[in-house]
Amino acid sequence: MVINTETTLVMRCPECGRLERHRISSFSLVGDRSSLRINCSCGALKLLLTIRGKKVNLQVPCVVCGARHARLVNARTLWLSGDIDLFCQATGLELGHLGSEDRMRDRACVDEALDELDFMADSFFHNREVMYAILNHVNNLGRAGRLYCKCGNHRIEVDIFPDRLELHCSRCDNLYIVYAETKEDLDAVGRIWKIELVGHTFTHLGQTRKTPPQP
Repeated sequence: MVINTETTLVMRCPECGRLERHRISSFSLVGDRSSLRINCSCGALKLLLTIRGKKVNLQVPCVVCGARHARLVNARTLWLSGDIDLFCQATGLELGHLGSEDRMRDRACVDEALDELDFMADSFFHNREVMYAILNHVNNLGRAGRLYCKCGNHRIEVDIFPDRLELHCSRCDNLYIVYAETKEDLDAVGRIWKIELVGHTFTHLGQTRKTPPQP
C-alpha cells in the first residue's frame, strides 16, 4: 500500500502574478515545526500552514480583496484526499488549489498556456488582478459544465481583451460579455454559479458600460 505524504499547491502570486506549483510534504509540519510558509519565487507569501491538533489552518493572502483568508481542514483531508479549493471569502472567486500532483498539473495547464501568450503582459490588461481572478472563475465554470449556450453547445469560445472576456457560441453566434477591470465586475462575477448564452442578443455581466464593445 502506498501512503501519500505530499500535496501540491497551484496558485498565482498575489504580488507578482506568477503562476507556480509547489510540492508540500507532511513531514514539513512535524516535530518542532508547527507552521510552514510557502513563498513565491519573488519572495511573497502565498500560503501559511499551521498545525492545530489534527487539523491544519491554511492562511492565504488574497489577490482579489487584499485580505488574508483562513480555512481549517482535517490533516487527513489535506494529505490523503486532496483537491482543496482556496477562495476569496468576500467574492467567492478561487485563488488556488491543493491536491495531488497529477490533478494540479491539469488545473494549471490552462493558466500556464495563457501565461505564454504575449498579450498577458502587465501593460495589456486594465486590471491584471481582476482579469486573472475572473479568468479563473470562468474556466472553473466551464470545467464544471456550467458555461454553455441555450442551443446545447458546451464548447464556448473565449476572446480576451484588456477590459473584458467575450464568450461566443460558434454554433449560433450568441455573445456574452464578462467585464473584467473593476471591483464591481469582480463582485458581479463572484455572485454567479453558471453562465448561459441565450438568444441572438448582446448580454453582459459586470459594471454597465455605455455601449457594447465592438469587434
